[in-house]
Amino acid sequence: MARKSPDRIALDTLDDALANVVEAAKANSSPAVTRRIRAGLEAHALATEAARANTDPIATPLTMFDPSDPKTAGRMVAIALLAQPRVPLGRVEPAYGSGVYAIYYEGDHPLYQAISGTETPIYVGKADPSARDASTPREQGPRLTGRLLEHAGTIATAESYALGNPEIVTHPIRLADFSCRRLVCATNAQLVAEKHLIGMFWPLWNSDTKACWGMSKHGDAAKTRKNKRSPWDVVHQGRLWALDEELEDSLTVSEIETRIRGVLNRVPPRSDHPALIEEMIAAFRQQDGNLDVPEVSPLGDVEGPTDEEADD
Repeated sequence: MARKSPDRIALDTLDDALANVVEAAKANSSPAVTRRIRAGLEAHALATEAARANTDPIATPLTMFDPSDPKTAGRMVAIALLAQPRVPLGRVEPAYGSGVYAIYYEGDHPLYQAISGTETPIYVGKADPSARDASTPREQGPRLTGRLLEHAGTIATAESYALGNPEIVTHPIRLADFSCRRLVCATNAQLVAEKHLIGMFWPLWNSDTKACWGMSKHGDAAKTRKNKRSPWDVVHQGRLWALDEELEDSLTVSEIETRIRGVLNRVPPRSDHPALIEEMIAAFRQQDGNLDVPEVSPLGDVEGPTDEEADD
């Protein structure tokens, strides 16, 4: 029998490995396993394409610039957001427009020391327009303003509760310690931009990160929905509906601290604004750019909020 050439052996091994992945997916179709397999296959697809390009004497760009591609649009809107000035969250001026925003922490709370004063936001979000077909900021309505004022009010509520209950809250948060950036953008661009920003920074207060979610919740009736008290309300008490004694904590304070440390260990905070902009611009390079941001929390498959418990 003729011996196989090295390239044939390598390709056959690759075929066998892919077949094993498919069988593994059939054997365990849980959502967590499915997400992990899809993420792994996507990474290997990029590696396969890079390997194919290396065997071609004619250079192949890793990507073609397409402004209509959602990932490209998300990256561009994210860069535009970071070009905006940071302003105190408690002094947001009224303005028309929907879009994306980022909230930053600049205080001394021990949970957030690593990101305090850095370019890593503690939360990113979007504000959808008042009308789906809005084409101007006025038609979109003052949606960004509304969302930021809502968050400011939530933080102020926690601050007020802490001031009145110093024996219960040993580490309060203060509205004066928060700043924000906001960007009015074309209707629907906020959707892909928010997703890109979350995958780039994994902000501690976003539900997708699975560390300290719940700040954006608008309230639950403990007797009817039986949702658990969000981690945010565990460490930042004050909202009346979250103080209901019938609510059970989603996570303990110790578990929240552990998850926050886990995120920060895997996604170190960015502190250099010019370097951050350069990093995002570098993603557009067609030969060595980083095409995507992760879609799976750096904490992996740990339990996060249910759909009802996630931020509104």
